[in-house]
Amino acid sequence: MTTFIASLQNELMKIFARKKFFVLLIIEILICLLSGGVNYLIGKASAGAVSTSLMLSNMPMNMLSFFIQIYIPLMIFMASCDLFTSEVQDGTIRASFMRPVSRFKLYASKIAAITIMAVIYLAVLFILTTAMKLMGGAGIASAASVAESFFAYFLDIFPLIVVVLFAAMLNQLLNSPSLSIVICVIIYIGLYILGIVVPQASGLMFTGYSEWHNLWLGVTLPFMTMISKIGLLLGYGLVFGCIGYYLFERKEV
Repeated sequence: MTTFIASLQNELMKIFARKKFFVLLIIEILICLLSGGVNYLIGKASAGAVSTSLMLSNMPMNMLSFFIQIYIPLMIFMASCDLFTSEVQDGTIRASFMRPVSRFKLYASKIAAITIMAVIYLAVLFILTTAMKLMGGAGIASAASVAESFFAYFLDIFPLIVVVLFAAMLNQLLNSPSLSIVICVIIYIGLYILGIVVPQASGLMFTGYSEWHNLWLGVTLPFMTMISKIGLLLGYGLVFGCIGYYLFERKEV
């Protein structure tokens, strides 16, 4: 466990040593502030027809849809490329293989580091949008809705882990960092669009479960249906994780 934690800290340092992830976090904050400002101005401009508190009341959930399906997956693809393909191309992966840590722990620490980065983006989004919601006049009475929003954000971490495993697996098949990002984005968008064009296929692809909270909050599905969907998402995670690790274990640099 000690070697895994040390490896995880090393991988996290690699991610946050790259300024682009701080810049992209700032962009996320600016997007939230801009959206909140627009909603606030619409509420004020309506002269009471639409209350400001109403415009800001659903900020956490409205912003979640865009970030969980598009923005954060893009960050995951970039981080996966940096920790896998880029290290293979520049040869720094050799230093990692020479450290006293097994390849399994090294691979797991990279997966965990990328997941932690994604969760940080998600946590910042929740805190910021919830703060705007409360400042908009939602007040203490909205404690239940805040708890519901928190639960929704927590649930959506699980499909993000599958996206991390998916990106890590693809990065074992490619040697070019730029090509890696392009392929990840193309396949992800392709599967996502396919799920929209063919609704029947959406339930069979992991991209159709990015808003995982929709299955648990509000009107829930029958128990057996829920079990099958949990099994499907878990199956994707296991397949991506096993294939990715197998290729990483056999990698020669």
